[in-house]
Amino acid sequence: MRKLGVILAAVACLMLMAFAAQAATATPADDNKGMIAIGVGGGLTMPMGDLASEDSEFGAKFKMGYDFGGGIDYFITKEIAIGADASMGSMKVDAETGTIDVKAKTIQFGLHGKYLIPTGGPVAPYLQLGAGMYSRKIEVSGGGISIDLSDSKPGINAGAGVGYKVSDMVSIGVSGAYHMTIGKFEPDVDGEKIEVLKDWNYLAFNAGVTFHIKPAAK
Repeated sequence: MRKLGVILAAVACLMLMAFAAQAATATPADDNKGMIAIGVGGGLTMPMGDLASEDSEFGAKFKMGYDFGGGIDYFITKEIAIGADASMGSMKVDAETGTIDVKAKTIQFGLHGKYLIPTGGPVAPYLQLGAGMYSRKIEVSGGGISIDLSDSKPGINAGAGVGYKVSDMVSIGVSGAYHMTIGKFEPDVDGEKIEVLKDWNYLAFNAGVTFHIKPAAK
């Protein structure tokens, strides 16, 4: 939990710096209506709930891993965008397993809505809410063993971030989001569903770059 606190504190500090920078620059906000934004990035994923517990049916907890993905947004107003996104994350068991490698992998794709907090200037904090499908898998390999347990369930996610425009066409930023899948992790084993985890939830923290495509002037 100490790592989580450090990360959340860092994100909070970045957002406070963003608001301070906006207050200093006090310039009118860009009119984003009709703009298309394409972003890519990567960072860390942190297990929550049963994924982070040794008391689950699986009997092992996973540690922080990697996450990367991308998305596209279309601004229907100056401050509101709708879009699609996809990501992939992987975490390993937090234990000495010798030659056995145990990973939890998630592939997510879905739709989202984004709200830019109107502050003006090159710094743009935002809130985001989304939903989609999550492909969940536990892979066990090594020592002559190869086991794949997988299923797919819907889920929701919510997060916040801040971007900084380095030019009219490019911005950089950081973000954090909580992903909650709906339903137990119950892979099909020999035609029978087996409960392995009661939930499959995680946090993702990313840094990335976004490319902006402005509509043609009328």
